[in-house]
Amino acid sequence: MKSDVISIELTDTAAMHGAVALIAPLGIETEFQSFLALEAPRGWDATIVAERRSGQRAVVLKPPSPTDRAKLVHSFSSSGPGLSSDAYRPEGTPVTTAAAELAQEAQQIARSVGGGLAGIAAIVADTSARFSYGEVPLAERWYFGQDAVPIVACTSGNCIDINTYLVAALRAAGYEAAYLTCYFFDNDPHGIASGMHCWVRTRHDGAIQDWDIAHFKKANRPDVSATMNPIPGRRFALAFGRDHVYGWRDIEIRLSTPSRPMWVREDGTAIWGEPPVVQLVE
Repeated sequence: MKSDVISIELTDTAAMHGAVALIAPLGIETEFQSFLALEAPRGWDATIVAERRSGQRAVVLKPPSPTDRAKLVHSFSSSGPGLSSDAYRPEGTPVTTAAAELAQEAQQIARSVGGGLAGIAAIVADTSARFSYGEVPLAERWYFGQDAVPIVACTSGNCIDINTYLVAALRAAGYEAAYLTCYFFDNDPHGIASGMHCWVRTRHDGAIQDWDIAHFKKANRPDVSATMNPIPGRRFALAFGRDHVYGWRDIEIRLSTPSRPMWVREDGTAIWGEPPVVQLVE
């Protein structure tokens, strides 16, 4: 069986963040991959933990010294049985649920084109029209601190922001939508990932469609469609869903967006550190 091997090398340490451990999703099954194995850093205590709602697996790594740097190696096969139906199950949390005004708007958009797959495409187009691509500090994002995802007229956002809006709108209109995270590898000659990325998959009347508004925008393409890679490349899916909760020792670890490794403090707070160097080595 052909396998793909990815190394994730961190440039920061637990001591730099007041952390006691590191947590990283292992990877999920889709039709284009299955997680095979993880090689943990030598000397680090590794514990496999399951997410409370979905059962997805992650590894919690405790360093032998707070100043030690970590390197993880993931192996994936090049095919799999497909995405679990659990990926479409709504979490019911503030960043996955539409506020009343957004819900009404999404429902009207879908109705106006007769629903079905046309309704999904219409909600995607409407979402795309509301965003320009850009990085915005968390505290300045329109949904930060809200009880549900509110409607927005026009704003900047990255893939997380755009897909937060899209998933909430689709689900409010009665569609099944899954939020997926991945490492994305474009055409870098050294096999270095361009970073963590996320996209949305819908399932309706037997049709599976993948939507990547953010990559269409980065490619300066206004013709957003159900195409996996408007920017040519490969993606390795890490997790599905939002607001994960993992129990480790006596700590409850919460991840709003489970993706690349995050540092864990004693109170369960998980924080992104410096972006790791992620390389496709085989």
